Amino acid sequence: MMDFVRLTEEQRRSFDEDGFLVVRNALDRDSVDALTEAADRVADIFLRKHVIPGKPEHNHCDWRPGVLREKALFELVSRAPMVPLIVQLLSPNIHLHSTSVLYKKPSDPDAPPFRRGWHRDIRIPRDLGHQSLPRVGIKVCYALTDFPTPSSGMTLLGRATHKRTEPLVIPKGGVDPKGVELCDLTLTAGDAFLFDNRLYHTATPNKSDRTSKVLMYGYAYRWMKQEIYLESPDMRSLAKSDPITFQLLGGYRDIDTPPWALQSWSEKHGVAPKPVPWFVEESS
Repeated sequence: MMDFVRLTEEQRRSFDEDGFLVVRNALDRDSVDALTEAADRVADIFLRKHVIPGKPEHNHCDWRPGVLREKALFELVSRAPMVPLIVQLLSPNIHLHSTSVLYKKPSDPDAPPFRRGWHRDIRIPRDLGHQSLPRVGIKVCYALTDFPTPSSGMTLLGRATHKRTEPLVIPKGGVDPKGVELCDLTLTAGDAFLFDNRLYHTATPNKSDRTSKVLMYGYAYRWMKQEIYLESPDMRSLAKSDPITFQLLGGYRDIDTPPWALQSWSEKHGVAPKPVPWFVEESS
């Protein structure tokens, strides 16, 4: 059963205000080593490619198919402390939405500014616009290598842009938006952070002297369709998993089936959300 980690009021406030939350030492050294070995196998073809200094996009790897075939990466699906925090920020009614192995080889530090891909996750603004967007998913990013200085290859975040009700404004010929506080986090291997699906973020080049390595796991409400590249185990294999992993990997096929595993877990630890009634009776 997944360990319990309580979300503090300070953490909730920080996440609500900034759109992201850093958790130091989310993984111990042994876990980092095991996950790195597994992720290296997933990214093996990329790691054997030669660096092309003038083409930073060639030096990036965002690999998604088959990630959960690796045992260590599979076990990360329901790992504390990050998943318990996500449950408390969303609700027990969630599943794993996406997985990715993100590696970046060193790029020329003197190269012109790299084109960005500023965006919000899950693409709901395409249908709903930027007004009153709901929080429907949260991603967790695990650092497998150190990111001691800016421009080390970490995803760039726009602080508080999850509250933004209009598109970003990027000066002509520029790459980054104006009027936005950019956060290029400095992290140690084993650190992790959560970020809201509405938060604007982008990939950036790695201008350090070593390959940067991270894992990203996205979680969303069960009524959000899982990413096509997420290859969940077949039902026979999934039935052998613990109840929480079973739920997170789509074991409850019907979204009207209550999220029994995480609902029970939340009730046990006193963090279950209050039920939302369909109606209330008016007193006479």
